[in-house]
Amino acid sequence: MAEDSNKLLFSEFPDIPTSSWEEKIMADLKGADYQKKLVWNSDEGIAVKPYYRQEDMEALDYLEGIGNLKSPGDASNGWLICQQISPMGDFSDANKRIKDALKGGAQAIRIQLSKTRLPDVELLAELLDGVSLKGTEFHFGGCMAADALYTALCTLAKQRGTEITELNGCLGADPLGTMAETGIPIGSFENLGKLVKQVKKSSPEMKVIEVHGSLIQNASSNLVDELAFSLAMASEYMSILTEQGIDPLCAQEALLLYFGSGPNYFMEIAKLRAARLLWAKIAEAYGVESSRTHIRIHSVSSQWNMTLYDPYVNMLRGTTEAMSSILGGADLVNVLPYDYPNGKGTIFSNRLARNVQIILREEAHFDKVTDPAAGSYYIENLTDSLAEKAWDQFCEVESLGGFSKAFAAGWIQEKAEFSKKKKTDRATSGKGRILGTNAYPNFHEMNLHQLITSPKSLARDATGSTLKPLETFRLSKPFEKLRLETERGKKRPRVLLIKYGNPVWMTARATFAANFFACAGYEIIDRSPFDNVEEGIAFAESEDFEIVVLCSSDDVYRDTAPAVHKALSGTSMVVIAGYPADDMEALQKAGLEHFIHRNSNVLQTLINFNKALL
Repeated sequence: MAEDSNKLLFSEFPDIPTSSWEEKIMADLKGADYQKKLVWNSDEGIAVKPYYRQEDMEALDYLEGIGNLKSPGDASNGWLICQQISPMGDFSDANKRIKDALKGGAQAIRIQLSKTRLPDVELLAELLDGVSLKGTEFHFGGCMAADALYTALCTLAKQRGTEITELNGCLGADPLGTMAETGIPIGSFENLGKLVKQVKKSSPEMKVIEVHGSLIQNASSNLVDELAFSLAMASEYMSILTEQGIDPLCAQEALLLYFGSGPNYFMEIAKLRAARLLWAKIAEAYGVESSRTHIRIHSVSSQWNMTLYDPYVNMLRGTTEAMSSILGGADLVNVLPYDYPNGKGTIFSNRLARNVQIILREEAHFDKVTDPAAGSYYIENLTDSLAEKAWDQFCEVESLGGFSKAFAAGWIQEKAEFSKKKKTDRATSGKGRILGTNAYPNFHEMNLHQLITSPKSLARDATGSTLKPLETFRLSKPFEKLRLETERGKKRPRVLLIKYGNPVWMTARATFAANFFACAGYEIIDRSPFDNVEEGIAFAESEDFEIVVLCSSDDVYRDTAPAVHKALSGTSMVVIAGYPADDMEALQKAGLEHFIHRNSNVLQTLINFNKALL
């Protein structure tokens, strides 16, 4: 009855063909180029249309399969809330944080181990003092000796009367990822197969290998590269393990895909769904039954788009990244604390990071529907496009001999550098906005006094490195370096905005100029508009200002700017907000050389000002 009612309801609306919509769009554009105005080209080379219709689903063959689903047959979208703990040498503090995390709602703990210390029973006993090894997943990162770690875990479990069959999580073995991060070639995979066999027999729920896809994303690679290179690493592990006599299904069950989750909300949803599709294809090629090609995915918020300044914006970033991870079907989700870039990661900030997921589960009910993005015309097409491009890239890696050989040849690094340059160029020019850093910065924020050196910022030990590593990169770091230089200076430069003339132009350009110089941490003095430029000159002469910015319309600069320059050239740098093209030659002849506008390279311009002023 309800179905008949729906048919009756929708029958009242005529079926409008795509051609009619296109005709209307073209009429509204009034001759403008449809492709330039409405089609968005992503970093991955995907042309994203402004809208999608049911007919766009007809060519998507994968919709008939199950590879896109996280857990076929399940009625819910359950995931584990994970918290990352980095001991940093203080194991008692790390233990306190682990207990606090578990008490506060975490269901899994990821422990980032130091690469300089071999894991042993004493270390684990101190880290996990008073913490049950049963019922909680423990994931380890940065482990250079997974076999020693497993031995220590088993010993500790026996000491506490816990069955080793109940151990769960991931040991974090990842020789390919370690090679990519350090540049040190892999010695041997000889022990990897033995460890997988041992763990499968004794602790069947424990994963052995963490395929570090987030490293690739944090090196500034795009999502296609992250997908392709991560799957290439996973495929190489499958090849290594099966060649050592391990059953393909057992080899797959030893793997965990560890992806980053960035700011491109819908693309990130599509990325995880595409990962399952492609993995199903790879696993089948190794002999895994099509109905058993499920692989666990751990998603962590990206580091590359986090900011040191205005750190609370990182909470918003973490929230959207968690949402896309969950909707994409991640099995575990880890939201980094908002103060992660300064190395703090306080109990308070970790609590907020956990609460993001708790709210998404308990209040937003993100756990109620399996594969909630299924059927969305837009996301299904994104999934298909990402899968197609990532597969082509994966096949290219395979043609080079697999991930390790492609990395040794420098091919992987070249791709990352290309993507990094694109993102950096956009950010430094101001076209790629980083909220709180190069767009709408907090004028009054000071960070130097509370900055804690993070292990991520320490110089990398290059001992043994013969290959170029993939280095974690934060897009905001060049701007932060600039702003910290300002804070270290003897005197914070003061910038006076002289607003006069046309109200619309003066307001717009004053706002632009204030945000421009605030990116370098300068003090901005923005007072009421002046009745004329002479009043502005008088005020500028009454106090010390390193920079004076003229904020008005182009048509008045030719007559007024030279007078300001003549009066203040000995005490202040005079800057024009705008680019009066018709009068540039005259203004430059009058001695004016500083212009800031929307086509300015924000970072380089501010570096030049810092060199002159600090």
